[in-house]
This record gives sequence, structure tokens and C-alpha cells, in this order.
Amino acid sequence: MDSPDSSGAQKAFGFAPPSDSAEIGIRAGVTFVGIQAHSVVNKVHGTRLSGFCSVNPYRGCEHACAYCYARYTHEFLDRKPGEEFERRVYVKLNAPEAFARDLRRTRGISQSQILFGSATDPYQPAEARFHLTERMLARLLPMKGLSIGIVTKSPLIERDLDLLRELSRRHDLELLISCAFSEEEVRIQRLLEPRVVSPARRLQTIARFAEAGVRVGLLCAPLIPGINDSQEALRSLCGRAREAGAFDISGQVLFLGRATREPFFQWLQRHRPDLMDGYRRGYAGGLELREDWRHIVEERLLNARMACGLTGLMHRRRDDAPREVTALEELEPPESPPPGNGKSCLP
Repeated sequence: MDSPDSSGAQKAFGFAPPSDSAEIGIRAGVTFVGIQAHSVVNKVHGTRLSGFCSVNPYRGCEHACAYCYARYTHEFLDRKPGEEFERRVYVKLNAPEAFARDLRRTRGISQSQILFGSATDPYQPAEARFHLTERMLARLLPMKGLSIGIVTKSPLIERDLDLLRELSRRHDLELLISCAFSEEEVRIQRLLEPRVVSPARRLQTIARFAEAGVRVGLLCAPLIPGINDSQEALRSLCGRAREAGAFDISGQVLFLGRATREPFFQWLQRHRPDLMDGYRRGYAGGLELREDWRHIVEERLLNARMACGLTGLMHRRRDDAPREVTALEELEPPESPPPGNGKSCLP
């Protein structure tokens, strides 16, 4: 689904055609475009992560993360997936009303997790103005017993603490704060995530929700070989997340779809040219890092989880069989390493 036909994708994903859109504001170089959505709930099957109902009130994201896998979604609206993804954000103005309709008519929604933020951050800065995520979540208050997940990098979610605390009493609610960098990696984090708050600030968000009794975990994603995947950095991050009150820690190795590969490789060429050859070989076979290298990174995260007392499987793993965690040998870092951890599974 990485290069869909635009007209077919619009129909399948419930987007209004571009002719129904209109610019509704510009801020800090970002143009906001209002659209009307036929539907905002998409049942996901047959992909890397499946079996849930994806909900995204915004298309495009102001965070401008160089690695964002969701850039291809701008092609659904006949837009270029590069910088336009973070410079032109589509706002589904009728998302709360469409969501209410979808809750009634989507078959099997009560047996699936309703996941906010699978493609773009539901609490990106636009949410402070449009309140779409807040209004959609409020539609769930009269209901009980649903499984709800929210993934975000933004402390703006703290605005809705009271609402989310009430939803956690009525539903199976799980918040995942996305952060894959330790506090010692702020320099490289700012280069990769130019409009995202620091790791320390995201850990504060975990602590605030944990203190409020809301189930909140850490999502280490993406784990980027040679950048933020060292055993030391992951142990530091996981330990601090547990201290903040994270109930669990999960992760995902960098995924490079066609629309993401070019901008990410351009970023590597500017900031980590020493890793270019390894990435070309590691991702030569498809969208994911070759399996044996990927397992090295996954085991580092498993080691980090075990070190902070989480001995069970990561709940987002693809298989249910227990895996033996082995000691890992790392390459020696180069002299005067560029930003990043200087260690990699990439030969």
C-alpha cells in the first residue's frame, strides 16, 4: 500500500476529493487545509500492524520528523510526500461527527482497538487550535468497554487529562508516549525531530498520567540503527521511563517506505554519511531492515526492558513465542563520531 492509486485511496480511506478543500490558515510556514471526511475510522488488515481501527483527524504532521513513515499518505490527496507532508496539514473539520457515525456503523469495532495516531500525531500543534481529537474522544464518554489506544509525542495531551482519566474508567485505555531518544541524545533528536519536545519533557508527560492513574507506556519508535539503538542509551531511556511510571515499553525498528527513503537518505547524507553504505545494504531488500540485523536491534530493546524489570514480551511483537536474549557484540565507534551513538548493527 506504499504507492496507491490516488483516486482509489481517497475512496477507500474516506477522504473528500481535493476540490472540497480550502485553506483555513497559515502558521509558522504551515498551511492548514480544511476538508470534509466521509469516514475517519479505517480498519487495518494485512499490514505490518493489523487488527485495529485507525483514526487520524489530521493528514500531515507539523512535527517534521525526518523518518516519518506516513509521508506516503499525502499521495492520497494528490500531493507530494516530501516537505508538503509537514508544510500542508489537512484538517478533517467534520471528524467528530464522522467519528460518531463510524462508531455506529463500523462492523467489529467493539472487538478491535480504536487507535488514534497510527499515521499522524493526534496532538500535533494543530490540535491546540482545532480540538478535533478532544471532541472525538468526548464522543466515547457515553459508551463503555471499548479498547482505545493513543500514540503521541506531544505534551498537549496533558490538556485532556481529566477527559482521559474518565475514559480510562469506562474503557480499556492505553496511552503510548513516543520517544526513542535518551536525554543524552538531545542533539541528534533535535536534528531528526525539529518540532518535537525533548525526551525529558515527554517523560514528564508519562509521569503526569501515571500519577493520575491512567495507563501510560513508552513507545521506542523508531529505533534507528547507528543513531539511537545503543544498549547504553536504551537502558537509560527505559530506566527513566519506568521511574516515571510507564507500565510497559515497546518499540519498532525504522521502517523505510518509498516516500520516506529519499528524505531520510538525504538527512543521512548531511548528518551521518558514514552510515549511508550500511543503510543501502540493510534496506536493499524492502521496506524493513534485513531480518538478522533487525533482530540485533530488537534484542537490545529487550535487554533494556529486562534491565528495568520488564521481563515479559513486548506487547507489540509480531510473534508469541519467547525469544532468548543473547549478549550482543557492537562495532567500535569511529574516532570523533558524528551525532548519534556511533554504534550500529550495520556492518
